[in-house]
Amino acid sequence: MKILAIIGSPKSNGNTYRTVNQIERELNEKNDEIEFEYIQLSRIRLEPCKGCYVCIERGEEKCPLKDDRDSLEIKMKQADAVIFATPVYTYNVSWIMKNFLDRFAYRCHRPDFHEKKAMIVVSTGAVGLSFVASYLSFMLGTMGFITCAKVGVTFAPPHEKNEKKLKKETNKLIRQTEVFYKKLIDTKPVKPSFLKLLAFKMQQKAFSSAPQDLADFKFWKDKGWLQKKEDYYYKVHVGKVNKIIVSLISKFIA
Repeated sequence: MKILAIIGSPKSNGNTYRTVNQIERELNEKNDEIEFEYIQLSRIRLEPCKGCYVCIERGEEKCPLKDDRDSLEIKMKQADAVIFATPVYTYNVSWIMKNFLDRFAYRCHRPDFHEKKAMIVVSTGAVGLSFVASYLSFMLGTMGFITCAKVGVTFAPPHEKNEKKLKKETNKLIRQTEVFYKKLIDTKPVKPSFLKLLAFKMQQKAFSSAPQDLADFKFWKDKGWLQKKEDYYYKVHVGKVNKIIVSLISKFIA
């Protein structure tokens, strides 16, 4: 099993990295055949998004920025699961992680990570854990990632030594790592929520009527997702009641 850890902190050996490193140790205790690879976004070449819209309209291969984005995407596809880790900066992800999300914006239109499992790790010195974890999970979900576990860890300032709080945060990390591992070894298809089923149908309708030279149309057609019989990005049981309700709501919205 191969796990890729993407670290969105400007510090190469800060709290965020050390948190993921502890997750690696916990997982290796459960399975010594797990292979970890770290990507420090601060150390790779990922140019700031220019907002030119070329990747959305014409395809990501037409992006004028030539850097490490393509090789990073290949690594994410080759991994069995991905850990996304960021510190909290002004109630949001770090600017490095935000640029990562911006550079992969086309995957929100052309999701290619379905059935790929993920873990969200957020570190902070004070506040913002829940908001940032939810935001990051939502954005990755639009790309297809299935968030199996989320953990937020609060670190006290260096001059404050609070062993009780440290133990509490460590136990929280261990519990979420256990949740992540159990879902990693579970091979059954993850059943999508009602909102995810609806999102699929809405995109299906939108891209069915898109210009045929648009990258989104070509991608969805090649995947076979434009066929009305398709209920979701991958084969999974969808109840008749859900099918009917999703169809009615999507038609009403359209």
